[in-house]
Amino acid sequence: MTPIFRMTAAALALGIGLTSTASAQDQSILIDVELELNGMPLPEDATPEETAAYEVLNKYCSGCHQQGMLDEGLTNPKSGFGHILDVRRLAQDPKFVVSGEPTKSKLYQVIAGGAPAMPDNCWDPTCTPKAEEMAALETWITKMGETAPPERTFVPLSELYAMALQDLSAQPTNRRDRTRYISMRTLWNDSEVTQENYDAYLAATVKLMNALSFNPNVYKFEKIDEKGILLRVFLPDLDWTHEKWAVMEREYPYGMESDTDPNLSTLQTMAGTQIPVIRADWFAATASAAPMYYDVLGLADTLQGLQQQLGLDMRSNILNEQVVRAGFQDSGVSTNNRLIERHPLGSGMFWTSYDFAGSKGRQSFFEYPLGPVSVHGEEVSFHEDGGESIFTLPNGFHGYYLNTTDGTRLNVGPTAIVRDTDYPDGTGEVVNGISCMSCHSKGIRFNDDRVREVALNNLALSPAVRQTVDAIYPGKEVVNDYFQKDMEAFFATLQKAGIDPETKAAGLEPVRGLMVYFVDYFVNYEQAANELGLTEDELTARAAFAGTENASLLQRLKVSPIARDEWTAVYPVLLDKLTDYRPILTDHRTTAALSHSVKQVVQGTPYDSVGQTGGQPIVTHADAKQFGADYDATQHSVTAQSHLTVYTDKPTYKVGDPLRIFIEPRHDCRLTLISIDDDHDSCVLYPFPGLPDVVIKGGSQYVFPPQGALRTSEPGLETILAICNGSDAAISKERSGTNSVSCSANHQPISRESYTSVVNETLILDLNPGGGDQLSTASGADYRAVSSHNPDVTKAQISVLVQSH
Repeated sequence: MTPIFRMTAAALALGIGLTSTASAQDQSILIDVELELNGMPLPEDATPEETAAYEVLNKYCSGCHQQGMLDEGLTNPKSGFGHILDVRRLAQDPKFVVSGEPTKSKLYQVIAGGAPAMPDNCWDPTCTPKAEEMAALETWITKMGETAPPERTFVPLSELYAMALQDLSAQPTNRRDRTRYISMRTLWNDSEVTQENYDAYLAATVKLMNALSFNPNVYKFEKIDEKGILLRVFLPDLDWTHEKWAVMEREYPYGMESDTDPNLSTLQTMAGTQIPVIRADWFAATASAAPMYYDVLGLADTLQGLQQQLGLDMRSNILNEQVVRAGFQDSGVSTNNRLIERHPLGSGMFWTSYDFAGSKGRQSFFEYPLGPVSVHGEEVSFHEDGGESIFTLPNGFHGYYLNTTDGTRLNVGPTAIVRDTDYPDGTGEVVNGISCMSCHSKGIRFNDDRVREVALNNLALSPAVRQTVDAIYPGKEVVNDYFQKDMEAFFATLQKAGIDPETKAAGLEPVRGLMVYFVDYFVNYEQAANELGLTEDELTARAAFAGTENASLLQRLKVSPIARDEWTAVYPVLLDKLTDYRPILTDHRTTAALSHSVKQVVQGTPYDSVGQTGGQPIVTHADAKQFGADYDATQHSVTAQSHLTVYTDKPTYKVGDPLRIFIEPRHDCRLTLISIDDDHDSCVLYPFPGLPDVVIKGGSQYVFPPQGALRTSEPGLETILAICNGSDAAISKERSGTNSVSCSANHQPISRESYTSVVNETLILDLNPGGGDQLSTASGADYRAVSSHNPDVTKAQISVLVQSH
């Protein structure tokens, strides 16, 4: 007999007998903190809703997620998220809060019944937020929607190209083929982008353009239209050439042409290029990251070549004691010792660092304070392992450079030496350009020299060495004076461009904020329509004619957003099928394994990366590099790389409705499904006794349940969590703070010991962390770790609203 499945607000119920009641542990985590003395104070003009939400977040979340208020034993905020009490910043960040919609807000979802349940050091539902406290959070988020600015007027692609053509036609004829545009259209149309963030994203675009310019003049944006949707770029104003614009054109995945849009075709002819307009969000994510960063700015391939380019002689400056140095052990970027050195430059300054893979022997500048070897010789010199440089461009903005010990240019710094801690969702890689802009948002970062005092008192050093130390390590007061002057000069330059130095986008340095918007904010149905140049209603009307292979993905988008790299893969196909525009096939390649619904769209089309590479799939960074330069910003994002898709057949349900769950891993996956409800009860849906426990193949689709049905029985918010390659420890972590209950519809109780035995046996928990990329279960099935950065656990979750009627 086919079993009957049901879904309750306490758990998703499976019609196979298994239950458990975990013994609760009393553990109070309530914290009484004097807010005036520590952490993030409540704004003086806080609304009653902000005040109530702040109290809840302070009570339950600040110990793990507020810098300056962390619980004992925590040195850094968990998950890199350390501003939980900055309610104004949270309200601007759609990654955490969707204005007016609590059930779509990650912050609310995780606290209401997330994975892991929050607080994650709470092992008893009695120490989680009460119903009235959750209501306070709900009211705060709902109220944001009521006070939001008026909805912006939607701008379609046709209007964008008409606007650009009108402006280009007004330019002198001899300038038109050197004029290009950067578009803010997708950001303007995105309802989740607040006006404050929109203005910050505009500032980010202007900042990046200046940071990619060798023109001595500062580029200052003057609005072409009242909305600020188009930024005109006269290429010589940025010291750009046709060839530099072509670097971006060749990798731009959103170019298009049309037989029906006369403005676009005329614009292309008049500008002398197929792609006269580039999106600001793509520009910020891609042109800010090496190698494109180097190519557009036009920097040399070696540090020696860069010196020639800038008119700098570092060796001579060091020998003649025309440098200022400071050394320290904790820079926040370098994993080990770091030595920084300032050189005078005609345009301002040139700071460079000497970074080390360790701190012993010749890697210690406390014992060997002179160097490098090429200047001071082997006997007295330290041995550095690489370096980073920041220097003043002719317009006063900053340029950045990474290099190996022999001066060879690097796109990405080795994480054993340097790490990017400003991007919690990143891989930790220091990517030249964007990582440096984010870290040095205010110019040079202050740090106190620790070398001078040690070296001058080290009589093992010769008098000549100590005299040189005295000259080039002038002490923290002198060094900090240079820091201050360089920072003030950078601030003045930003203000010349019309940029407030304190500007933040979603709480981040603006270029980083816009990069994160493009890379890490997944594309939902509304945004998919926007990027295709359509309203939601227009997309819905056309979806019926898109073909079955595309209709499945469009239906998925209504329930579950899609990662940026996968959206970029399907974009040209959908543009061709659903609009009057045709995609332009460029050199861009999708550097990701694709999920099932995305593969269905692209396979067999000219935009299938497998087809473009002679049948060899592009899966890794190394694969992509076989087919040209790698410009895929998502490769530096754990969020994009590790994404696992889970979605349901509808976004909301009524009590009694059947429910299906769709799971689409990108790589072979040992699957665990967990249900957590808003009462903080959880159960393991899969693996489950009576259901086949199989490895889900990458690129395939698994529908759960494979037999019978899940049914809803009570209203509430259900969170469905999918884990790939989940270990016992990982599953325990995800279920912490919840009551472990049975998924069985019959709820036939068994002992906790029996429950644990059955679950452990079923899961086949035999991950081999040292086994590399390819792993095997005890039964001999092979599966692949989905992320080289976090090979044991990749997870995705969806929250489903069950209504009473």
